[in-house]
Amino acid sequence: MSAGEQADFLAAMSKVADLIKSTQAALQRARTLCHGQVFDEVDLMSKRLYELKVKSEWVAHAVQGKVELPKADAKGRQTSDRRLGLDRRVAGMKKQLIAVLPEAKERKSSSG
Repeated sequence: MSAGEQADFLAAMSKVADLIKSTQAALQRARTLCHGQVFDEVDLMSKRLYELKVKSEWVAHAVQGKVELPKADAKGRQTSDRRLGLDRRVAGMKKQLIAVLPEAKERKSSSG
């Protein structure tokens, strides 16, 4: 990816982050206003949106070279495990992001 393409990509991903943030707030409001099966559906939407947020941040950091994209390995690929509610790959991506984000490191050191 050229420098120009990378800049355009990161600008687009920044827009994605803004949209996700506002959508999360709207879903949170909706969640407080419903119950029963509708609540369950909105809660599931919130989980999927969280997955999208983590994946989009991870991809943006991968493009910048801050985290490494996994090698394509059909045998060792993890699949989505929806029984646990979140895609288990997201947990690994979040750990990688925490390791490279300076504000996360500052929070850890100030809370300890």
